Amino acid sequence: MSTAMNFGSKSFKPRPPDKGAFPLDHFGECSAFKESFMDCLRDNGYESGACRQRAMAYLQCRMDRQGPAGRGGRSPVQLMANEPLEKLGFKDIMDEKAEAKAEKL
Repeated sequence: MSTAMNFGSKSFKPRPPDKGAFPLDHFGECSAFKESFMDCLRDNGYESGACRQRAMAYLQCRMDRQGPAGRGGRSPVQLMANEPLEKLGFKDIMDEKAEAKAEKL
């Protein structure tokens, strides 16, 4: 006897994430960035806003590196597809960096 109750004929249809999935970092190429981000979270009571610079560095690391080759001899895939950091929610940080650079000139 089934313990789940079925209240209709609607079935769950899974859908992929909006940005797709990215492979695991099997070789730990970005583990230092990840650990830095996790340390920041712990130090700041898991307030992610305080760690946005480190989150951005971690994502940039993933975009810059390739994972292991796929099955069947396929070529290596990036750990994360290249995406402008502005589109990932870091526009304000990018603007601050641009302003600071302009002030130095």
